[in-house]
Amino acid sequence: MKKTEICKYCGGGYVPKRRGAQKFCSNSCRSLNWKNNQTIKELKAPVVNSIDDKPVLAENPSLQEKMSLAGIGNAAAGAAIAEIAKNIITPNANKPATKKDIEDLKMFFNARYLQIKNLRKDANGRLPYYDVQTGNLLYF
Repeated sequence: MKKTEICKYCGGGYVPKRRGAQKFCSNSCRSLNWKNNQTIKELKAPVVNSIDDKPVLAENPSLQEKMSLAGIGNAAAGAAIAEIAKNIITPNANKPATKKDIEDLKMFFNARYLQIKNLRKDANGRLPYYDVQTGNLLYF
């Protein structure tokens, strides 16, 4: 009389065909069990240590997950080279204005153009200004 075993995946009963080597009732249960074990290993669920109750990874991190001083140096050098190349390639007309550029523009505008306060705005709502260098009336 043959002894029935319990499948490790589905829990169903089966009569083993191989002595002691068979753990699953079918190839589909065997492959599904392997697939589930692979996804569990990929997730690397944290294990809680009973002493501190802080999660700790079950396995050591692989080489791809470790940080090294050489890697940080390479990343910094690459970022610096990219920034220098961007500054060289970008023409001055397309570079963003800095606070100093805006302050210089305000100083230039205030030194050359004086607002005329006793004239009204024009039809488009622009204010009148006197150009000191040319002596003309302008609306901005």
